[in-house]
Amino acid sequence: MFAIERQNIILDHIKEYGKITTQEICEQFNVSATTARNDMKELEEKNLIVRTHGGATLTSPTSHSSSSNPNQVFPLDDNDSYSFLFRQQKCNEAKEHIAEKALSYIADRGSIYLDSGTTAYAMAKKLANMHKKLIVITHGIHIMLTLIKNPDITVIFVGGIVGKDAAYVEGTLGAGIFDNLIIDLAFLSGYGMTIKSGITDFNPYEVELKRIVVKHSHKTIALIDSSKFDVVSTASFCSSENVDTIITDDKVPASVIQEYKSKNIDVVY
Repeated sequence: MFAIERQNIILDHIKEYGKITTQEICEQFNVSATTARNDMKELEEKNLIVRTHGGATLTSPTSHSSSSNPNQVFPLDDNDSYSFLFRQQKCNEAKEHIAEKALSYIADRGSIYLDSGTTAYAMAKKLANMHKKLIVITHGIHIMLTLIKNPDITVIFVGGIVGKDAAYVEGTLGAGIFDNLIIDLAFLSGYGMTIKSGITDFNPYEVELKRIVVKHSHKTIALIDSSKFDVVSTASFCSSENVDTIITDDKVPASVIQEYKSKNIDVVY
């Protein structure tokens, strides 16, 4: 297990129980006391916990700056419009709505792909609390760390180069894994979507990976909130012809919905 995985689980434990001891960390992860103390030290340096004699507790809410996130181990810049933290805060209500709708498409013992987007992350948090046998393939680091806690879910993580805000991997270094996988449903989002360009995104390296996902999936479901329609970004990874269903919110104009339906794309809101 990577240190970052342990640290996320340690943080979750402290959030739930208020504290953790060095001995508990050693026993749970089968690591030395030195490793346990190093994990707690790194979390404290990120202002997420306070070390105590023989363990650690959660920092008080007032000790965080207004931009920090107690759930976030990775340091993110919330002033960067492309950062995971910034995107997570945008259209949050719509993303929760879309995530809830998307869950109804997932069958027990199925295989799905979740990209690294914040809507997929909202789905992952809901899936983590469900009792459903699933195989989830993802290149989203936050999504992987959220789902590995559920014993009913087998997580297959696609390796590659870690993105700038440590929320995902990019590139095709791990693309060979898809030769051995059959994906029932791919849940994908992007920076924008149009009929002409399909789903587009700003990172050409992540786009390259998503193109491979589309090719290896039986069905593609686009998770697109109303702010992303008629928006085009740097590169396209999925044409509108390859989208089976769009899940969105109720703020999309009826004319836009009808335009996509005329292309035989199911639109759910």
